[in-house]
Amino acid sequence: MSKNRTTSRRDFLKFAGAGSIVLGAAAVPALGASPRESKANAGIGSAKNIIFMVSDGMGLGTLCATQQFLKLKENRSSQWMKIYQDLPAVRSLCETYSTTGLVTDSAAAASCWGIGERIENGVINITPDGRKPVTLLQKMKAARKLTGLVTTATATHATPAGFVANLPARKLQSEIAQQYLERGVDVILGGGWTHFDNNLKNAYQKFGYKIVQNREDLLAVKERQPLLGLFAEKYFPFEIDRINTPELKAFTPTLKEMSQVALEQLSQGSEGFFLMIEGGRVDHAGHANDAAAIILEQLAFDETIATVLSFIEKNPDTLLIITTDHGTGGMQINGVGNDNFETVVPTYFDTNKNFLRLGEFTMSLERLFAESESIKSVTAFRDLVVRVTNLNFKKDDLNSISDVESLQKILPSYTAAGWTSGNHTAEMVEFCAYGPGASLFTPYLRNEQVHANILRAAGLS
Repeated sequence: MSKNRTTSRRDFLKFAGAGSIVLGAAAVPALGASPRESKANAGIGSAKNIIFMVSDGMGLGTLCATQQFLKLKENRSSQWMKIYQDLPAVRSLCETYSTTGLVTDSAAAASCWGIGERIENGVINITPDGRKPVTLLQKMKAARKLTGLVTTATATHATPAGFVANLPARKLQSEIAQQYLERGVDVILGGGWTHFDNNLKNAYQKFGYKIVQNREDLLAVKERQPLLGLFAEKYFPFEIDRINTPELKAFTPTLKEMSQVALEQLSQGSEGFFLMIEGGRVDHAGHANDAAAIILEQLAFDETIATVLSFIEKNPDTLLIITTDHGTGGMQINGVGNDNFETVVPTYFDTNKNFLRLGEFTMSLERLFAESESIKSVTAFRDLVVRVTNLNFKKDDLNSISDVESLQKILPSYTAAGWTSGNHTAEMVEFCAYGPGASLFTPYLRNEQVHANILRAAGLS
């Protein structure tokens, strides 16, 4: 154990003991929030800055698979796991229900963060009785904080919109884009330029926004001014496709690069800022049951955590939250090898080898499907599958592949990555908080509790 961790634990024990003696057991809140507070989380006062990171659709299986992939391939931990290992962070499990039922969508989930109330799936911050509560971003603006949204989905997707807008349907993305302008979001970076027509872009420019639409122009931004960056017609390409396609790599900024620019812009405000950062395509890879794509999306998100932590090291008055809105797909790494329970005790000796095969894939299933549209023969499609997966298929398995759907059915036996469905899941999700106010988040959370705790951490309630 390092000296810093030893000191943190000593501080923790000292704090817990003093609280019980001086204030009595009744002074300790339910679920043990207060005893987990350390000097690193408590000694600064209110959070001047709040960074809220969302790996959309990330179930616990995805988080674990990414950690396991890094350990096997590079013998290192993810940034998220390093936070748990090395920092006095708070770790919670969070319910993700909506009023629709056990399984939420991104609109209802983000609206819990946006207004602190559970609502119906598909709706953005309008309650079942028709109210339109003031959103978290509006409250931050009222406190004179700068605000920003960064995502690899459309900039007007349900998750970023849930912090800002009030609309009856998440599909109203052009209207969401209009509300972003009306409510003064200072930095907006993502995809979805199709939802910003020329009239709206002209309105943004009239209000002083600089508009950029490629990686080079984004990285050249230095002057502090409102910023609108739109880098794809709809969603960003999957990371597996971006890194393997030179033109996409040159044109499309990474989540890490967008976040760095956003931090440089927003940190110039004297009253602090609120920044939401979303790895939006983790969810889409889960829907597609695409294990190679989901791991690289999660790795891109994880690299962004490192950038955020570098900022926090210089700005300790920053509350960091890292979480997800729900799981998608139910991904798990499953044992492979000698797994016939009727004949032998399973050893799963092929699991590691098969799992690491995902690192040889060079194309997402989404792009593979798009490429297959122009392929005339099944044989040519199979040749493409072998080329982009680098898998040595058994003859019968290869002959069974005629399209992407049939490929999906046999991939788990070759990669050890299995799925429960292509839908959202009802599992509880990871919630990590670090910095001033982190101890407000108890070990067991409901998603609608997060909003109020952020306001308390920022000294706004």
